[in-house]
Amino acid sequence: MNIAIVSPYSWAHPGGVNNHVAGLARQLLRRGHDVTIVAPDEGAVVEGARFVSAGRSLPVPANGSIARLAVAPPARARVRRMMREGAFDVVHVHEPLVPAVSTSAVMGAECRVVGTFHAAGEGRSFAYWLGSALLGRVARRLDCRIAVSEPARLMASRYLAGRYEIVPNGVDIGRFSPSRAPGADAGRAPEVLFVGRNERRKGLEVLLESFPSVCDSVPGCRLKVIGSGFTAQGVSAALPRGLSGQVEVTGFVSNEELPEHYAAADVFCAPALGGESFGVVLIESMASGTPVVASDIPGYRAVVEQSGGGVTFKKGDPEDLARALVETLRDDALRGRLSERGIVGVRQFSWELLAPRLESIYSGEAPSA
Repeated sequence: MNIAIVSPYSWAHPGGVNNHVAGLARQLLRRGHDVTIVAPDEGAVVEGARFVSAGRSLPVPANGSIARLAVAPPARARVRRMMREGAFDVVHVHEPLVPAVSTSAVMGAECRVVGTFHAAGEGRSFAYWLGSALLGRVARRLDCRIAVSEPARLMASRYLAGRYEIVPNGVDIGRFSPSRAPGADAGRAPEVLFVGRNERRKGLEVLLESFPSVCDSVPGCRLKVIGSGFTAQGVSAALPRGLSGQVEVTGFVSNEELPEHYAAADVFCAPALGGESFGVVLIESMASGTPVVASDIPGYRAVVEQSGGGVTFKKGDPEDLARALVETLRDDALRGRLSERGIVGVRQFSWELLAPRLESIYSGEAPSA
């Protein structure tokens, strides 16, 4: 099949949706399909895929984050032209309600259109609201609706009622693997890893508040912070002076480098406060053999329960987070069990299993929206 995968988010700024698109594209290419990725800006190329820029993006506040969207009229015209000229068999649009790239792809496509919804949260989605004027037209053009999780389905259903297939985010278990671990030296200081953008909803403040208590119970414990927007000075300012030397802030790390960081950590911590429909970072960590300690928000809790590779704590509660981290770090047998369960449990999220499901949706074998 000739497949277009469309993302409304800047390809120059990696995130959950674009990582999903890249992982799916790699697997579809392995299965012999032609793949074109359409997104704003420019970025790392998925080998074998054609990439077409939808234009320059601008930062737009959305769902407790900053979404970089191409919203100018030329972007809409460019995407519609690509849809006409691409001779695609199917167009797979991610966040089909988000203007202007996604909505233009939906309405400009001249073939089967599949839409995947990623966002989740207890309130309303600002990005979805922006595209709400086009609800009727988008609904009529979507041949199949997908949500990456039940929380994502609930969010999307507030705007577009109807049937949704649940197809979760995927992980490339060839890239994220325990075999990538460099090998832990006996007696080395245990390491907690955080990966996320510098946004309040990612919950790093909760982790930093809990860290002194963790260090009291686990001497020498270290914390590594990976993510764009973080600086050593900014993170250290939130900690007692004596602990700043136990925190490493690396800032942005490429997707190619991430696997070795996951595999080298003893525990991965995901303290998000909300707005996460699934948590790709959780399954990447588990595939790497690293147990997860995650907040009990619905999207995270479901992944942990389905995979068995982690434990949860009360969202926004630094004391409960410290308890969970200490219990996991001090118990080698527990970490071993969680690691083994996670490695097995995340196989259900392997792109090798998910791609055939999507192929059936692309071909029309799955129920329509």
